[in-house]
Amino acid sequence: MSIKHAKDHRMKLGRRGEKTAAGLLQLLNFTILCRNWRCRAGELDIVAFGNDELIFTEVKSMHRKNGFSPLHNLSFRQRKRNYHAAQVYMKSLDITGIAGRFFLIEVTFRGIFLDNVTLHRDYLPPLPPRESL
Repeated sequence: MSIKHAKDHRMKLGRRGEKTAAGLLQLLNFTILCRNWRCRAGELDIVAFGNDELIFTEVKSMHRKNGFSPLHNLSFRQRKRNYHAAQVYMKSLDITGIAGRFFLIEVTFRGIFLDNVTLHRDYLPPLPPRESL
């Protein structure tokens, strides 16, 4: 498999995982506000709103490998970037009075078929509501 083909394959897998994760959040009555929001601090895969909270969701997708979870691919550095990107998101849109929570959704595939979806709530500490100026 060429490097370009492998990258295309990972991109497609990631898009399928994000679509699946967005569908799960909608089933849980969250409204999707944006996907793949980027800033210098990092990227937020999905930002959703529900229960008077912003939900910052990291999505990890992979093909099924026994004994290995997509959660293992989430480094300390990436967790820190996710937290900081969420702070930048709230500040840049001047969102005040609303708390932020962090979800991680693991999506695994077996071949071309969806194998498992696991939601981890609060994988990072919550963001307190920003005060209005």
